[in-house]
Amino acid sequence: MVNSISSYSTSGVQSTSTNQLSEEEKKKKKAQEDGLYSYNNQSSTTSENTSTTQVTEDTARSTAQSYIASLKAQYPQLASKLDAYYSSLDFSSLIQDATSVSDIRAYIYSETQGFLK
Repeated sequence: MVNSISSYSTSGVQSTSTNQLSEEEKKKKKAQEDGLYSYNNQSSTTSENTSTTQVTEDTARSTAQSYIASLKAQYPQLASKLDAYYSSLDFSSLIQDATSVSDIRAYIYSETQGFLK
């Protein structure tokens, strides 16, 4: 058992509570948080912007290729079927319907579900 508890002086300790921060410290902390979360902000902004614009054929090809590569990594026994699917994929009609990269992935996912069963 502890017979006594010694107390330490807290005279040099500065509180970091956001309620007690000065305006300058709040701005500095906000800038640091924005820097830490800038990737998330950029990706959400990018996805919002792509939802209103047309997806290019290069973007569709690279997205399809990377997504099919990830499917082949998950299901190596289906690699030849997935390669055949990619070679027969009509990108011109795909980009007319797709408004974002996630639309392309969703389309490929729905088309390849028959392979997975």
